[in-house]
Amino acid sequence: MMQTAYPYLLAFHNLLRWVVVAAALAATIVGASGWSGSKASNQPLRRLSLLFVASMDLQFLLGLALYFGASPIVHQALQNMSAAMKVKELRFFSVEHTTAMLLALILAHVGGALARKAKTVAGQYRGATICFALSLLLVLAGIPWWRPLLRLGVHSG
Repeated sequence: MMQTAYPYLLAFHNLLRWVVVAAALAATIVGASGWSGSKASNQPLRRLSLLFVASMDLQFLLGLALYFGASPIVHQALQNMSAAMKVKELRFFSVEHTTAMLLALILAHVGGALARKAKTVAGQYRGATICFALSLLLVLAGIPWWRPLLRLGVHSG
């Protein structure tokens, strides 16, 4: 069943990546705009951090469905991890992509928490900006740039 859902999950995962990148970029820019401490309110930051974290959470859930059930690439890698480490695509999706995205998710959540709970407004902006920027860098590092960047049709691969 999961194999039949694979092309649809992959297509949605692919499209959602651009929402994640845009939300991360917007949250980082808004965070940087309040870095000096001149902002009286953190409402724009809180809204964008919520969008960024929520899109990361959804992307992570889709990634888990792909990783643990639908992806033939990961399935092949998990059959023999020693051999998979010697093949770029198998290693990337079974270890590198997964690790980078998990760390990006953690940083997004820490940034979201700092945007809400840091003691000062300047601290909220600064802490969130650092976490969101690092998360964005990890997301960009974890994108498989050699694969189609936009999948409008549903196909495997």
